[in-house]
Amino acid sequence: MASSSGSSPASPRFRLSPHRFWSALLACSLATVPAFAALPGYLRAALDSFNPGMPPGWACTLSTTRNGDTLVERYDPSQPPGSQWTLLQCHAHSPSDEEKEKYRESRPSGSTVGQQAVFQKADIEPGSLTLEREDAERAVFKGAFRAESTGADKMLGHLVLHLIVSKNKPHIEKYTLTLESPYSPVLGVKMNELQVEADFLPPGPGQPSLPAKQTSRFTGRILLISTEEALQVVFSDFAKVP
Repeated sequence: MASSSGSSPASPRFRLSPHRFWSALLACSLATVPAFAALPGYLRAALDSFNPGMPPGWACTLSTTRNGDTLVERYDPSQPPGSQWTLLQCHAHSPSDEEKEKYRESRPSGSTVGQQAVFQKADIEPGSLTLEREDAERAVFKGAFRAESTGADKMLGHLVLHLIVSKNKPHIEKYTLTLESPYSPVLGVKMNELQVEADFLPPGPGQPSLPAKQTSRFTGRILLISTEEALQVVFSDFAKVP
């Protein structure tokens, strides 16, 4: 509210001395280190190399099926931003020139495959990971996400994470995210059920672990209209590019 002199009072600011800022940052880092160090060696190695999205510098083909309708496209990050995405198949047929033009207009310049990822590995809280079952080849862990990634307005706080971890060649084979209870991310949208799964290929010579398939199933309401969606994205034809 303006003062009688016509000037506005200074807005309150968060003040923290450089010493206290770096002390707080160091404390957060040190709190994470013991939790990470306490994890089994194969799980630490798998988390170190884990990338829920597409590693940079890799081209691939994506076959996306949404409620039975399939779209096939090629992503090549070595091309100029406006030419990185190419439509290969649309509605079970080769795309027409008009469909290709509409596709180019719908693809934001500079969009990447990494945007397929629901979360980043830094969102995982290492101290939350608990072993559920294991055998000689793999283990299944249940976990949650860091507090800064799970605010009241953030979906990750409403999801349970499961990781399937390969022991012999440490990497994340699969993750599953499941909605704990019905949730409304925005006004007019109600999510009753949501499950997201992603499978990953094992790393090899000169190749990191790459995404193989991502699926999601959603039921809920959008503007009072009952909605159900099944989505599957299959990754193939990988190529390392400059």
